[in-house]
Amino acid sequence: MSTNSVAVDVLVVGGGASGAAAAWQAARAGARTLVAEPTPWLGGMVTAAGVSCLDGNEGALGSGFFGAFRAAIEAHYGGAQNVRTGWVSNTCFEPRVGAAVMARMVAASGAEVWCGAELVAVLREGRRIVGARLRRAGELVDVRARVTIEATEYGDVLALGQVPFRLGRESSAQTGEPDAPAAPDLELQDQTYVAILAKHAGKAPPVPRPEGYDPALFDCSTSDRCTTPDPLLLNHGLHDWASFLGYALLPEGKFMLNWPFHSNDSPANGLFGSADERARCIADAKRRTLAFVHYMQNELGHPEWGLADEFGTNDRLPWIPYVRESRRGEPLRWMREQDVVPVGGAPRPPMQPDAIAVGDYFLDHHHSKSHYPPAKRLVENYPKNAPFQVPFAALVPRDTDGLVLAEKSIGVTHIVNGCSRLQPVVMLIGQAAGAAAALCAARGIEPRELAAREVQELLLSERTMLVPMRDLPSTHAHFVPVQRLAVTGLVTSRDPLQFGPDAQLERSAAAEYAERFAAANLGSRDAALALWKAGVTRAEYFAALDALRA
Repeated sequence: MSTNSVAVDVLVVGGGASGAAAAWQAARAGARTLVAEPTPWLGGMVTAAGVSCLDGNEGALGSGFFGAFRAAIEAHYGGAQNVRTGWVSNTCFEPRVGAAVMARMVAASGAEVWCGAELVAVLREGRRIVGARLRRAGELVDVRARVTIEATEYGDVLALGQVPFRLGRESSAQTGEPDAPAAPDLELQDQTYVAILAKHAGKAPPVPRPEGYDPALFDCSTSDRCTTPDPLLLNHGLHDWASFLGYALLPEGKFMLNWPFHSNDSPANGLFGSADERARCIADAKRRTLAFVHYMQNELGHPEWGLADEFGTNDRLPWIPYVRESRRGEPLRWMREQDVVPVGGAPRPPMQPDAIAVGDYFLDHHHSKSHYPPAKRLVENYPKNAPFQVPFAALVPRDTDGLVLAEKSIGVTHIVNGCSRLQPVVMLIGQAAGAAAALCAARGIEPRELAAREVQELLLSERTMLVPMRDLPSTHAHFVPVQRLAVTGLVTSRDPLQFGPDAQLERSAAAEYAERFAAANLGSRDAALALWKAGVTRAEYFAALDALRA
């Protein structure tokens, strides 16, 4: 088979939540960008996997690409109030609507999109990734790129490109994390084959009893059918049918089946073996989901709910599984438990000067084994984290050039993956990866040579948050100067998550900011303090400081 060749500035391998955002940002920054996605849809877990209730980054934390995506979803349904349909999220929508929004956004950026493009090989010269070989419409195409972005669902660029990575849980000796296990292992978060269901006036088309069907697997998925209704024995609370159904109701009367309790979570280890092992693992996940829908229709007595024709697939299931954890590239600096957990009663974790994304979800790990009987149970007890920052150093491979990490393959530990894997964070990570790739391609440098400050400035030009602030929306007149100075050291881990941008600033507080301004080598303390005047707001003062810095 002959191989064609194409050259681009930035190649994004995988058009999922991160890949779509990366392509959008790289193209908007002027790079000739190609995104290659094996399914017919952009958006990955948000669309093609059907996980269409957004987790976290509520309110002002929704900025940049993610904020634009969320705003477009809300506009489609006529306002934010119309997507608050399920109690799991304030933003629930139909996957097909999300896919259409993603497609429009990426098309408007000017990025070229190849759907149906399968990764065959990674092109490597010495320590440098120089592109990828793709199979598209039965033909092989070598895409050579100045910078390649790993945005696959599984971290396949890492495996095929011989890029060092981790898979599974690290030991406490490896990471220094107080809550990591004593020895590393291959415990992975479960995958889920989501289903989108629709309610029928009568009986829905029945889901046949799958091979190997065992209703005992789903015992206590709801309190309506539970032989051992003891929360201590189950290691979770029980929900009745109404609570279960209210969890993930979507607009237009649809329902997202992504339930963590004795439902359609399933093992994911086979996803990272051979092609045959992956296919079998996915088939097993599909079978479990179909078995649970059969259980709903029969044992739970709700035949009115059936599979919606949401994706246009033959089996009415999503194009791909929801993969929570993948191979993770070895970065310049690992993002660890200590980077997301506050210290000594502080409201924030330690600040990340090279932050390129923010998140606010908790350390949420899905393991069916967590609900086994006590003697067989997988126990993971993690501390309470707080809104956090993702450092640029976690996106840059330690020993490989020409490559930027995105999606769930960035340099986070297994523990941190529990809060960095959610849709909003992954989109913002992808946007940062696209920004970095475009800057590197334009200047002919490697990602490890790129200053984080340059990435931050490009992200700020897109009004993307770098320091979590609950009350500073990206639409605020002084959003950019506040964020710019906050990430340079004017906001510390001791400062509250509420910035108070429009509150009047006391002189004593201005003096503290002036001290921090000087400590960050941004200018004179006295000149900074001289900018204060009675009645000035905190955001106005930051804007004046930013002008002084310039």
